Amino acid sequence: MQKVKTVIGIISYNDKHYLERTFPIIAKLPDTHVIIIDNACNDEIKNFIEKEYPQFDFIRHPDCNIGFGRGHNFILENAPKSDYFFCLNPDIYLEEEGYKACVKYLDENPEVTMLSSKLYHWDIDKNSKTNIIDTLGIVGNRAHKFWDRGQNKEDKGQYDDTLNNIFGISGAAFFIRRDAIQQLHGTPYTLFDEGIFMYKEDIDLSYRLRWLGLKIHMLPNVLGYHDRTLGQGQKKSDFLAKLSYRNHLLMLKNNFSKGFSIGTKWNTLIYESVKFFYYLFTKPKVSMELFKVFKLKVKKSVTKIKPKQMESYLLK
Repeated sequence: MQKVKTVIGIISYNDKHYLERTFPIIAKLPDTHVIIIDNACNDEIKNFIEKEYPQFDFIRHPDCNIGFGRGHNFILENAPKSDYFFCLNPDIYLEEEGYKACVKYLDENPEVTMLSSKLYHWDIDKNSKTNIIDTLGIVGNRAHKFWDRGQNKEDKGQYDDTLNNIFGISGAAFFIRRDAIQQLHGTPYTLFDEGIFMYKEDIDLSYRLRWLGLKIHMLPNVLGYHDRTLGQGQKKSDFLAKLSYRNHLLMLKNNFSKGFSIGTKWNTLIYESVKFFYYLFTKPKVSMELFKVFKLKVKKSVTKIKPKQMESYLLK
């Protein structure tokens, strides 16, 4: 299969109403190879893509729903050679010029490994683009609490001078160099930790890239508009809370260093203790994930920088 500039990977799950709106833009992007994995085994999606977008690759895994991280890894296993991989949620309406700006920046700045730019909120019910920030990257503090920078605020340019003051990038939409993936888990297609089914895999990935000393950048262009289902005030269900808590603990187990300062260790211990007791009294089944994760074997991140340098990416 001929090499392309960018492979675009999309995980579909009963979301034809998004694909009908987002695919026309994606189909126009130059020098791309689009692969969609169907995690819902939905023939409606299959028939839609085969009829309307036969140039896209449609795949399924024998296990059907394999989650977010493993799904993108499976896409990479089935992808042609490319310079970049663009991980994209189906609920994002892309801006073509923002996408091209990212590709151009990567072409001109080979030292940058992971890249994205501004995502705003997309009000799909009104079919309206907004200038309300969805994410300007992920930030975190030394207690290991992470959040999307600027989320739900109107963008007035207040972050433009400090766009790269981030820890990582949201998994909703980002570029990564294909030749960097091998360094993460030892294979050219394992981008995400497959032990993390969904949620927090982007923080784990950003952590692993930081430990390798690789550069993560944000651009001021608008990359697209995101109809985020969580993060707009909705409460997590018990199932999603369980996934989120479990995967946060896995991320810590993968990346936390005994070389961190006493302050980072203490702040993280307090934050995790408060969270555990909160779940113990409100959602006891969720709190039990702590003991399950404690027993799991994980693949620790490869570390090429000192713990003190890693701490510099975390807010005090």
